Amino acid sequence: MKTNIKNIFFSIVIAVLGLFLRSCESIVESSPPSSVYAESELQGKAEALRALVTGLYTENLTGNGGLLYYEYSYLGQPVTDDVYHNLTSAAVVELNTNTYSAANTALAYLWQESYRSIFHSNNVIRLISETTLLTEDEKAKYIGEAKYFRAFHYFLLTSFYGNVPLITSLDIVKTTLQPRDPKETVVRFILNDLLDAEQLLAGGDNPKVKITEWAAKSLLARQYLYAQKYDSAEIKANDVITNSGYTLEADLDKVFLRQSTETIFTSSSSGSISSYVDRTYYGYISLNNNYFRLDSNLIKSFEPNDLRATKWVKAVSGFPHQYKYKKNAATSTGDAEDQVFLRLAEQFLIRAEARAQRNNLPGAIADIDTIRTRAGLDKLPQTLSKEEILLAIENERRHELFIEEAHRWWDLTRTGRAGAILGNKTNFPNKQWEDYKALWPVPQKEIEKNPNLEPQNPGYGEIN
Repeated sequence: MKTNIKNIFFSIVIAVLGLFLRSCESIVESSPPSSVYAESELQGKAEALRALVTGLYTENLTGNGGLLYYEYSYLGQPVTDDVYHNLTSAAVVELNTNTYSAANTALAYLWQESYRSIFHSNNVIRLISETTLLTEDEKAKYIGEAKYFRAFHYFLLTSFYGNVPLITSLDIVKTTLQPRDPKETVVRFILNDLLDAEQLLAGGDNPKVKITEWAAKSLLARQYLYAQKYDSAEIKANDVITNSGYTLEADLDKVFLRQSTETIFTSSSSGSISSYVDRTYYGYISLNNNYFRLDSNLIKSFEPNDLRATKWVKAVSGFPHQYKYKKNAATSTGDAEDQVFLRLAEQFLIRAEARAQRNNLPGAIADIDTIRTRAGLDKLPQTLSKEEILLAIENERRHELFIEEAHRWWDLTRTGRAGAILGNKTNFPNKQWEDYKALWPVPQKEIEKNPNLEPQNPGYGEIN
Protein backbone atom coordinates (compact mmCIF):
# COMPACT_ATOMS: atom_id res chain seq x y z
CA MET A 1 0.00 0.00 0.00
CA LYS A 2 1.07 3.56 -0.60
CA THR A 3 2.17 5.54 2.41
CA ASN A 4 0.77 8.96 3.29
CA ILE A 5 1.67 11.38 0.47
CA LYS A 6 2.66 13.95 3.08
CA ASN A 7 5.84 11.98 3.61
CA ILE A 8 8.76 14.07 2.48
CA PHE A 9 10.02 12.78 -0.85
CA PHE A 10 13.56 13.78 -0.23
CA SER A 11 13.88 13.21 3.49
CA ILE A 12 17.40 11.99 3.05
CA VAL A 13 18.29 15.33 1.47
CA ILE A 14 16.99 17.34 4.35
CA ALA A 15 18.68 15.14 6.93
CA VAL A 16 22.05 15.81 5.36
CA LEU A 17 21.70 19.41 4.18
CA GLY A 18 19.34 20.88 6.72
CA LEU A 19 22.03 22.61 8.71
CA PHE A 20 23.52 24.16 5.59
CA LEU A 21 20.13 25.35 4.38
CA ARG A 22 19.34 27.03 7.70
CA SER A 23 22.71 28.55 8.40
CA CYS A 24 23.44 29.79 4.89
CA GLU A 25 19.92 31.12 4.34
CA SER A 26 20.69 33.96 6.71
CA ILE A 27 23.66 34.94 4.59
CA VAL A 28 21.56 35.82 1.57
CA GLU A 29 18.54 37.20 3.44
CA SER A 30 20.45 39.53 5.72
CA SER A 31 21.34 43.10 4.81
CA PRO A 32 24.30 43.62 2.50
CA PRO A 33 27.64 43.62 4.31
CA SER A 34 28.65 46.98 5.71
CA SER A 35 31.11 48.43 8.17
CA VAL A 36 28.79 47.22 10.91
CA TYR A 37 30.12 43.73 10.39
CA ALA A 38 33.51 42.88 11.72
CA GLU A 39 35.93 41.68 9.08
CA SER A 40 36.20 38.33 10.81
CA GLU A 41 32.44 37.86 10.71
CA LEU A 42 32.32 38.51 6.99
CA GLN A 43 35.23 36.18 6.44
CA GLY A 44 33.47 33.49 8.45
CA LYS A 45 30.38 33.74 6.27
CA ALA A 46 32.48 33.58 3.11
CA GLU A 47 34.21 30.49 4.42
CA ALA A 48 30.83 28.91 5.12
CA LEU A 49 29.93 29.34 1.45
CA ARG A 50 33.24 27.86 0.34
CA ALA A 51 32.67 24.93 2.68
CA LEU A 52 29.30 24.32 1.06
CA VAL A 53 31.06 23.86 -2.28
CA THR A 54 33.71 21.64 -0.73
CA GLY A 55 30.88 19.52 0.62
CA LEU A 56 29.87 18.62 -2.92
CA TYR A 57 33.24 16.96 -3.43
CA THR A 58 33.15 15.31 -0.03
CA GLU A 59 29.73 13.71 -0.44
CA ASN A 60 30.48 12.51 -3.97
CA LEU A 61 34.12 11.45 -3.81
CA THR A 62 34.57 9.86 -0.40
CA GLY A 63 33.48 6.58 1.14
CA ASN A 64 30.37 5.81 3.16
CA GLY A 65 27.99 6.62 0.37
CA GLY A 66 29.76 8.72 -2.25
CA LEU A 67 28.27 7.85 -5.62
CA LEU A 68 31.38 8.77 -7.55
CA TYR A 69 33.54 6.97 -5.00
CA TYR A 70 32.18 3.62 -6.11
CA GLU A 71 28.42 3.28 -5.75
CA TYR A 72 27.16 3.80 -9.29
CA SER A 73 29.97 1.66 -10.69
CA TYR A 74 29.14 -0.97 -8.07
CA LEU A 75 25.58 -1.07 -9.40
CA GLY A 76 26.25 -0.61 -13.10
CA GLN A 77 28.87 -3.33 -13.59
CA PRO A 78 27.41 -6.74 -12.59
CA VAL A 79 24.35 -6.11 -14.79
CA THR A 80 26.72 -6.35 -17.80
CA ASP A 81 28.88 -9.07 -19.35
CA ASP A 82 32.12 -7.68 -17.89
CA VAL A 83 31.98 -8.58 -14.19
CA TYR A 84 29.99 -10.45 -11.62
CA HIS A 85 29.75 -9.92 -7.89
CA ASN A 86 30.84 -12.72 -5.57
CA LEU A 87 28.51 -11.75 -2.72
CA THR A 88 25.26 -13.64 -2.25
CA SER A 89 22.90 -10.99 -0.86
CA ALA A 90 19.53 -10.84 -2.59
CA ALA A 91 20.14 -7.39 -4.07
CA VAL A 92 23.49 -8.46 -5.55
CA VAL A 93 22.10 -11.72 -6.97
CA GLU A 94 19.44 -9.65 -8.73
CA LEU A 95 22.16 -7.51 -10.34
CA ASN A 96 24.17 -10.54 -11.46
CA THR A 97 21.13 -12.17 -13.04
CA ASN A 98 19.27 -9.07 -14.29
CA THR A 99 16.27 -9.93 -12.13
CA TYR A 100 16.16 -6.58 -10.33
CA SER A 101 12.82 -5.16 -9.30
CA ALA A 102 11.39 -1.91 -7.96
CA ALA A 103 11.99 -3.26 -4.45
CA ASN A 104 15.77 -3.58 -4.94
CA THR A 105 17.30 -1.42 -2.22
CA ALA A 106 20.64 -1.10 -4.00
CA LEU A 107 19.08 0.50 -7.06
CA ALA A 108 17.03 2.80 -4.84
CA TYR A 109 20.24 4.09 -3.30
CA LEU A 110 21.41 5.60 -6.59
CA TRP A 111 18.14 7.50 -6.98
CA GLN A 112 18.27 8.85 -3.42
CA GLU A 113 21.92 9.86 -3.47
CA SER A 114 21.70 11.53 -6.86
CA TYR A 115 18.85 13.72 -5.72
CA ARG A 116 20.68 14.51 -2.51
CA SER A 117 23.58 15.86 -4.55
CA ILE A 118 21.21 17.70 -6.91
CA PHE A 119 19.61 19.47 -3.95
CA HIS A 120 23.07 20.32 -2.65
CA SER A 121 24.07 21.69 -6.07
CA ASN A 122 20.87 23.73 -6.31
CA ASN A 123 21.63 25.19 -2.90
CA VAL A 124 25.18 26.12 -3.90
CA ILE A 125 24.04 27.74 -7.15
CA ARG A 126 21.40 29.82 -5.40
CA LEU A 127 23.51 30.99 -2.48
CA ILE A 128 26.65 31.68 -4.49
CA SER A 129 24.67 33.58 -7.13
CA GLU A 130 23.14 35.89 -4.53
CA THR A 131 26.09 36.50 -2.25
CA THR A 132 28.26 39.62 -2.26
CA LEU A 133 30.88 38.04 -0.02
CA LEU A 134 32.91 36.40 -2.79
CA THR A 135 34.72 37.74 -5.84
CA GLU A 136 33.13 37.31 -9.25
CA ASP A 137 35.87 34.87 -10.22
CA GLU A 138 35.17 32.75 -7.14
CA LYS A 139 31.45 32.82 -7.81
CA ALA A 140 31.95 31.71 -11.41
CA LYS A 141 34.19 28.84 -10.35
CA TYR A 142 31.88 27.57 -7.61
CA ILE A 143 28.74 27.81 -9.73
CA GLY A 144 30.54 26.02 -12.57
CA GLU A 145 31.54 23.19 -10.24
CA ALA A 146 28.01 22.88 -8.86
CA LYS A 147 26.51 22.82 -12.35
CA TYR A 148 28.89 20.05 -13.34
CA PHE A 149 27.85 17.91 -10.37
CA ARG A 150 24.17 18.60 -11.02
CA ALA A 151 24.55 17.71 -14.69
CA PHE A 152 26.44 14.53 -13.84
CA HIS A 153 23.76 13.29 -11.47
CA TYR A 154 21.03 13.99 -13.98
CA PHE A 155 23.16 12.09 -16.50
CA LEU A 156 23.22 9.13 -14.10
CA LEU A 157 19.49 9.29 -13.45
CA THR A 158 18.46 9.52 -17.10
CA SER A 159 20.92 6.82 -18.17
CA PHE A 160 19.56 4.35 -15.63
CA TYR A 161 15.90 5.36 -15.16
CA GLY A 162 14.92 7.30 -18.28
CA ASN A 163 12.29 9.91 -17.37
CA VAL A 164 13.01 11.55 -13.99
CA PRO A 165 11.87 14.69 -12.14
CA LEU A 166 13.87 17.75 -13.19
CA ILE A 167 14.29 19.62 -9.93
CA THR A 168 15.89 23.05 -9.73
CA SER A 169 13.94 24.35 -6.74
CA LEU A 170 14.69 24.10 -3.03
CA ASP A 171 10.98 24.24 -2.22
CA ILE A 172 10.29 20.83 -0.66
CA VAL A 173 6.54 21.40 -0.73
CA LYS A 174 6.76 21.77 -4.50
CA THR A 175 9.27 19.03 -5.20
CA THR A 176 7.78 16.38 -2.93
CA LEU A 177 5.04 15.60 -5.44
CA GLN A 178 6.82 16.60 -8.64
CA PRO A 179 6.18 14.25 -11.59
CA ARG A 180 8.78 12.84 -13.94
CA ASP A 181 9.93 14.89 -16.90
CA PRO A 182 10.70 13.41 -20.34
CA LYS A 183 14.29 12.24 -20.68
CA GLU A 184 14.74 14.56 -23.66
CA THR A 185 13.87 17.57 -21.49
CA VAL A 186 16.36 16.55 -18.82
CA VAL A 187 19.08 15.89 -21.39
CA ARG A 188 18.67 19.42 -22.76
CA PHE A 189 19.06 20.69 -19.22
CA ILE A 190 22.22 18.59 -18.73
CA LEU A 191 23.75 19.99 -21.90
CA ASN A 192 22.96 23.57 -20.86
CA ASP A 193 24.44 23.03 -17.39
CA LEU A 194 27.64 21.62 -18.89
CA LEU A 195 27.89 24.44 -21.43
CA ASP A 196 27.53 26.90 -18.55
CA ALA A 197 30.15 25.04 -16.51
CA GLU A 198 32.52 25.04 -19.49
CA GLN A 199 32.25 28.83 -19.79
CA LEU A 200 32.30 29.58 -16.06
CA LEU A 201 35.44 27.48 -15.55
CA ALA A 202 37.26 28.68 -18.68
CA GLY A 203 40.81 29.76 -17.95
CA GLY A 204 40.57 28.70 -14.32
CA ASP A 205 43.38 27.22 -12.27
CA ASN A 206 41.59 24.25 -10.73
CA PRO A 207 43.76 21.11 -10.45
CA LYS A 208 42.44 17.90 -11.95
CA VAL A 209 41.14 16.76 -8.56
CA LYS A 210 38.59 19.56 -9.02
CA ILE A 211 36.15 20.22 -11.82
CA THR A 212 37.87 22.08 -14.65
CA GLU A 213 36.85 23.49 -17.98
CA TRP A 214 38.27 20.33 -19.57
CA ALA A 215 36.27 18.06 -17.30
CA ALA A 216 33.12 19.91 -18.35
CA LYS A 217 34.07 19.62 -22.03
CA SER A 218 34.82 15.90 -21.64
CA LEU A 219 31.50 15.09 -20.00
CA LEU A 220 29.78 17.31 -22.56
CA ALA A 221 31.36 15.30 -25.39
CA ARG A 222 30.07 12.09 -23.78
CA GLN A 223 26.55 13.45 -23.33
CA TYR A 224 26.46 14.75 -26.91
CA LEU A 225 27.47 11.28 -28.14
CA TYR A 226 24.83 9.55 -26.04
CA ALA A 227 22.22 12.05 -27.29
CA GLN A 228 23.28 11.23 -30.88
CA LYS A 229 24.42 14.80 -31.51
CA TYR A 230 27.43 13.52 -33.36
CA ASP A 231 28.70 16.79 -34.84
CA SER A 232 28.80 18.42 -31.40
CA ALA A 233 30.34 15.31 -29.83
CA GLU A 234 33.17 15.38 -32.36
CA ILE A 235 33.78 19.10 -31.85
CA LYS A 236 34.00 18.81 -28.07
CA ALA A 237 36.11 15.65 -28.07
CA ASN A 238 38.44 17.19 -30.64
CA ASP A 239 38.79 20.30 -28.48
CA VAL A 240 39.86 18.19 -25.52
CA ILE A 241 42.24 16.07 -27.60
CA THR A 242 43.94 18.97 -29.36
CA ASN A 243 43.82 21.87 -26.89
CA SER A 244 43.73 20.56 -23.33
CA GLY A 245 47.41 19.70 -23.00
CA TYR A 246 46.61 16.16 -21.87
CA THR A 247 48.39 13.36 -23.71
CA LEU A 248 48.00 9.59 -23.76
CA GLU A 249 50.47 7.72 -21.60
CA ALA A 250 52.58 5.42 -23.75
CA ASP A 251 52.95 2.97 -20.85
CA LEU A 252 49.70 1.36 -19.68
CA ASP A 253 51.18 0.98 -16.19
CA LYS A 254 51.21 4.77 -15.81
CA VAL A 255 47.66 5.58 -16.86
CA PHE A 256 46.16 5.46 -13.36
CA LEU A 257 49.02 7.03 -11.46
CA ARG A 258 48.71 10.46 -9.89
CA GLN A 259 51.20 11.96 -12.35
CA SER A 260 49.43 10.49 -15.39
CA THR A 261 49.36 12.84 -18.35
CA GLU A 262 46.02 11.58 -19.66
CA THR A 263 43.74 11.81 -16.63
CA ILE A 264 41.35 14.77 -16.76
CA PHE A 265 39.34 14.43 -13.54
CA THR A 266 40.48 12.37 -10.57
CA SER A 267 39.83 12.05 -6.86
CA SER A 268 42.99 12.59 -4.86
CA SER A 269 43.90 9.90 -2.37
CA SER A 270 46.63 12.03 -0.78
CA GLY A 271 44.36 13.10 2.04
CA SER A 272 42.69 9.75 2.59
CA ILE A 273 42.43 8.26 6.03
CA SER A 274 44.92 5.80 7.49
CA SER A 275 45.94 3.03 5.11
CA TYR A 276 44.23 4.49 2.02
CA VAL A 277 46.71 7.33 1.57
CA ASP A 278 48.10 7.49 -2.00
CA ARG A 279 46.18 4.44 -3.16
CA THR A 280 42.76 4.04 -4.66
CA TYR A 281 40.45 1.94 -2.59
CA TYR A 282 37.32 0.60 -4.21
CA GLY A 283 35.29 -1.45 -1.81
CA TYR A 284 34.18 -3.64 -4.70
CA ILE A 285 37.18 -4.06 -7.00
CA SER A 286 40.09 -4.03 -4.59
CA LEU A 287 42.21 -7.09 -5.27
CA ASN A 288 42.26 -8.20 -1.66
CA ASN A 289 38.51 -8.54 -1.14
CA ASN A 290 37.72 -10.80 -4.11
CA TYR A 291 34.24 -9.30 -4.49
CA PHE A 292 34.10 -8.30 -8.14
CA ARG A 293 35.51 -10.82 -10.58
CA LEU A 294 35.99 -10.21 -14.27
CA ASP A 295 33.70 -12.37 -16.36
CA SER A 296 35.39 -15.09 -18.43
CA ASN A 297 33.58 -13.73 -21.49
CA LEU A 298 35.45 -10.45 -21.10
CA ILE A 299 38.77 -12.22 -20.71
CA LYS A 300 38.16 -14.36 -23.80
CA SER A 301 37.21 -11.31 -25.85
CA PHE A 302 40.69 -9.75 -25.72
CA GLU A 303 42.75 -10.22 -28.85
CA PRO A 304 46.04 -12.11 -28.54
CA ASN A 305 48.89 -9.83 -27.46
CA ASP A 306 46.54 -7.14 -26.10
CA LEU A 307 48.64 -5.53 -23.37
CA ARG A 308 45.50 -4.52 -21.49
CA ALA A 309 44.77 -8.19 -20.84
CA THR A 310 48.15 -8.62 -19.18
CA LYS A 311 48.80 -5.25 -17.56
CA TRP A 312 45.24 -4.48 -16.40
CA VAL A 313 44.12 -7.98 -15.33
CA LYS A 314 45.46 -10.13 -12.49
CA ALA A 315 44.41 -13.53 -11.16
CA VAL A 316 43.52 -13.65 -7.46
CA SER A 317 42.50 -16.95 -5.86
CA GLY A 318 42.17 -18.39 -9.34
CA PHE A 319 39.81 -15.69 -10.65
CA PRO A 320 40.60 -12.68 -12.88
CA HIS A 321 40.37 -9.22 -11.29
CA GLN A 322 41.05 -5.69 -12.44
CA TYR A 323 44.67 -4.59 -12.12
CA LYS A 324 44.38 -1.04 -13.37
CA TYR A 325 44.82 0.09 -9.77
CA LYS A 326 47.75 -1.90 -8.42
CA LYS A 327 48.24 -0.59 -4.88
CA ASN A 328 45.73 -2.85 -3.21
CA ALA A 329 47.11 -2.71 0.35
CA ALA A 330 48.65 -0.21 2.73
CA THR A 331 52.00 -1.94 2.31
CA SER A 332 51.90 -1.80 -1.50
CA THR A 333 54.91 -0.14 -3.04
CA GLY A 334 55.00 2.09 -6.08
CA ASP A 335 53.86 5.55 -7.14
CA ALA A 336 50.71 7.14 -5.78
CA GLU A 337 47.42 6.33 -7.50
CA ASP A 338 44.27 8.41 -7.70
CA GLN A 339 40.80 7.29 -8.71
CA VAL A 340 40.13 8.27 -12.33
CA PHE A 341 36.78 9.49 -13.65
CA LEU A 342 37.66 11.13 -16.94
CA ARG A 343 40.65 10.44 -19.15
CA LEU A 344 41.79 11.24 -22.65
CA ALA A 345 41.42 7.74 -24.09
CA GLU A 346 37.63 8.01 -23.83
CA GLN A 347 37.72 11.21 -25.86
CA PHE A 348 39.49 9.43 -28.73
CA LEU A 349 36.79 6.77 -28.67
CA ILE A 350 34.03 9.39 -28.53
CA ARG A 351 35.54 11.18 -31.52
CA ALA A 352 35.93 7.88 -33.36
CA GLU A 353 32.26 6.98 -32.89
CA ALA A 354 31.08 10.45 -33.82
CA ARG A 355 33.23 10.37 -36.95
CA ALA A 356 31.94 6.94 -37.94
CA GLN A 357 28.34 8.04 -37.47
CA ARG A 358 29.09 11.03 -39.71
CA ASN A 359 30.67 8.71 -42.31
CA ASN A 360 34.24 9.90 -41.79
CA LEU A 361 35.44 6.31 -41.74
CA PRO A 362 39.20 6.97 -42.19
CA GLY A 363 39.10 9.48 -39.33
CA ALA A 364 37.27 7.00 -37.12
CA ILE A 365 39.79 4.25 -37.89
CA ALA A 366 42.68 6.61 -37.11
CA ASP A 367 41.27 7.32 -33.64
CA ILE A 368 40.67 3.64 -32.93
CA ASP A 369 44.21 2.83 -34.07
CA THR A 370 45.60 5.37 -31.61
CA ILE A 371 44.12 3.32 -28.78
CA ARG A 372 44.93 -0.05 -30.33
CA THR A 373 48.56 0.83 -31.02
CA ARG A 374 49.16 1.70 -27.39
CA ALA A 375 47.68 -1.67 -26.44
CA GLY A 376 50.19 -3.44 -28.68
CA LEU A 377 47.66 -4.36 -31.38
CA ASP A 378 47.76 -4.07 -35.15
CA LYS A 379 45.99 -1.25 -36.90
CA LEU A 380 42.57 -1.91 -38.43
CA PRO A 381 42.12 -2.51 -42.15
CA GLN A 382 41.06 0.59 -44.07
CA THR A 383 38.42 -1.47 -45.87
CA LEU A 384 36.06 -1.87 -42.91
CA SER A 385 32.44 -0.85 -43.38
CA LYS A 386 30.68 1.64 -41.14
CA GLU A 387 28.94 -1.18 -39.26
CA GLU A 388 32.24 -3.01 -38.76
CA ILE A 389 33.89 0.16 -37.48
CA LEU A 390 31.10 0.78 -34.98
CA LEU A 391 31.47 -2.77 -33.70
CA ALA A 392 35.24 -2.26 -33.45
CA ILE A 393 34.61 0.89 -31.39
CA GLU A 394 32.27 -1.05 -29.09
CA ASN A 395 35.00 -3.64 -28.55
CA GLU A 396 37.71 -1.05 -27.95
CA ARG A 397 35.52 0.76 -25.44
CA ARG A 398 34.95 -2.53 -23.64
CA HIS A 399 38.64 -3.39 -23.45
CA GLU A 400 39.85 0.13 -22.70
CA LEU A 401 37.22 1.21 -20.17
CA PHE A 402 36.29 -1.99 -18.33
CA ILE A 403 35.71 -1.56 -14.56
CA GLU A 404 35.61 2.24 -14.99
CA GLU A 405 32.32 3.93 -14.14
CA ALA A 406 29.46 2.07 -15.88
CA HIS A 407 30.67 2.39 -19.46
CA ARG A 408 29.76 -1.10 -20.60
CA TRP A 409 26.17 -0.76 -19.37
CA TRP A 410 25.80 2.67 -20.97
CA ASP A 411 27.23 1.38 -24.25
CA LEU A 412 24.97 -1.66 -24.44
CA THR A 413 21.80 0.21 -23.54
CA ARG A 414 22.32 3.40 -25.56
CA THR A 415 23.11 1.43 -28.73
CA GLY A 416 20.34 -1.12 -28.26
CA ARG A 417 22.86 -3.96 -28.12
CA ALA A 418 22.03 -5.22 -24.62
CA GLY A 419 19.60 -7.86 -25.84
CA ALA A 420 22.02 -9.32 -28.36
CA ILE A 421 24.78 -9.60 -25.76
CA LEU A 422 23.11 -10.21 -22.39
CA GLY A 423 20.30 -12.28 -23.90
CA ASN A 424 22.79 -14.83 -25.25
CA LYS A 425 21.96 -17.90 -23.15
CA THR A 426 25.04 -19.74 -24.34
CA ASN A 427 27.35 -17.16 -22.82
CA PHE A 428 25.10 -16.09 -19.95
CA PRO A 429 22.82 -18.93 -18.86
CA ASN A 430 22.08 -17.27 -15.49
CA LYS A 431 21.01 -13.90 -16.84
CA GLN A 432 17.28 -13.37 -17.21
CA TRP A 433 17.45 -10.62 -19.80
CA GLU A 434 14.44 -8.88 -21.31
CA ASP A 435 14.71 -5.69 -23.29
CA TYR A 436 12.65 -3.58 -20.89
CA LYS A 437 15.43 -4.02 -18.32
CA ALA A 438 17.57 -1.53 -20.21
CA LEU A 439 15.81 0.93 -17.89
CA TRP A 440 15.83 0.28 -14.18
CA PRO A 441 12.58 0.52 -12.20
CA VAL A 442 11.79 3.67 -10.30
CA PRO A 443 12.25 2.62 -6.65
CA GLN A 444 8.93 1.54 -5.21
CA LYS A 445 9.55 3.42 -1.96
CA GLU A 446 9.90 6.64 -3.95
CA ILE A 447 6.59 5.99 -5.71
CA GLU A 448 4.95 5.36 -2.36
CA LYS A 449 6.18 8.77 -1.20
CA ASN A 450 5.26 10.47 -4.46
CA PRO A 451 2.49 8.80 -6.51
CA ASN A 452 3.11 11.33 -9.30
CA LEU A 453 6.22 9.36 -10.26
CA GLU A 454 3.89 6.83 -11.84
CA PRO A 455 3.57 5.26 -14.30
CA GLN A 456 6.37 2.88 -13.41
CA ASN A 457 8.85 2.02 -16.15
CA PRO A 458 7.35 -0.69 -18.40
CA GLY A 459 7.78 -4.29 -17.30
CA TYR A 460 8.02 -3.80 -13.53
CA GLY A 461 4.45 -3.27 -12.38
CA GLU A 462 3.29 -2.78 -8.81
CA ILE A 463 4.66 -4.28 -5.62
CA ASN A 464 1.89 -6.01 -3.69
